[in-house]
Amino acid sequence: MPVPTPFYTRPLPPPRPPEIPLSKRMERDFEARLAHPRVSVVLVNKDGVDSLWHCLFALKTQTYVPEEVILVDLASKDASLAFVRDNYPRVKVLECPGDFSQTLAANLGVRTAQGELVALLSPEAVPTPEWLSRLVEEFRRSWPGTGALTSRVGRGKEEVQAAEVLNLLGRGVEGYLEDPVEAFHPEMGSILFARHLAPEGPFDEDHQAFQEDAYLGWKLRSLGKGVRRCRTAKAYLREEGGASRWPAWRASYLGLRNRWLNLFLFYEGRTLLRVLPWMALEALVLLVRGLGSLRLFLGVLFAVGWILLHPGPVLQKRGTLQGKRKVGDRALLAHLSGRVLPDGSFLSRPVNFISLAYCSLVGLPVLESSADRTDRSDPESAF
Repeated sequence: MPVPTPFYTRPLPPPRPPEIPLSKRMERDFEARLAHPRVSVVLVNKDGVDSLWHCLFALKTQTYVPEEVILVDLASKDASLAFVRDNYPRVKVLECPGDFSQTLAANLGVRTAQGELVALLSPEAVPTPEWLSRLVEEFRRSWPGTGALTSRVGRGKEEVQAAEVLNLLGRGVEGYLEDPVEAFHPEMGSILFARHLAPEGPFDEDHQAFQEDAYLGWKLRSLGKGVRRCRTAKAYLREEGGASRWPAWRASYLGLRNRWLNLFLFYEGRTLLRVLPWMALEALVLLVRGLGSLRLFLGVLFAVGWILLHPGPVLQKRGTLQGKRKVGDRALLAHLSGRVLPDGSFLSRPVNFISLAYCSLVGLPVLESSADRTDRSDPESAF
């Protein structure tokens, strides 16, 4: 009978590199190459050989040829690696143990990348032949105000989109920013960003999964770089989607913890103090609701517990991110809604009225603070 390998002899993740400060020289070197930038495409794969068949063929037919394609494999047990090595020998393969997280895997791919631009693409997405060329063209047009682009991702004729805006608690609510193609954060599945803005990796590796796209949005916006949707670049999700690798309670835990963690990391101190009452109230309401759902109850309990038990790492990360930021919370809050509940939900109108009144009272300049901002439909919403 084989003896299982003790946990302390298993391969450990590589040490995290220190955060690299953004310098003017890095900006100048990037702009000098922006006329025809090299693009590295990073894929994170876990037992997705069928998806890779479609995705890699689509990348092979791109009109703008990527400099390199990097596949970060999470110990796949199917034929993924054999398929790639037999059919796409130029693809760079990074093999990771199975317990590596999605965020760590993506960061490893970005650290290995050589291109000035990095495209993070889901293996389940099939980009059209002009996908990369249109992303690069739009990035050249929108630089230096934009640090990342997100392209349209659809399933068949139905476009898959996240909520249009985030609220001050980091939750998605219905609404539109002043510019219809602007987004607070890119949407996972198809992201193009400037590598020098996050050479150590775009994500917080403690996130593991969920809310990592929001983290990248916070990170870029704190550097004074916006996020935009490229309406002309399209990618399609395959119909047969894979099941989540996370148990229901753990998915709930990671989603809640990471959303709250983003607020602790990126809000300035005085803003955080003003938002904390709403965060505490939300946690209490979710715990009460969780009495009827073990999944939700455990998710909230573990999320709160993790944050309370890890003050040191949270404060260390917060200090690093706050030290690098170039814009204050006033600029960020102008892109966040003051409504805490999605429209149409139970008690949404009175609760949102109270929330907006609170924001006005304590001086939080949220999206609704400007009288000339009104919700509107996007004329380009059809996929």
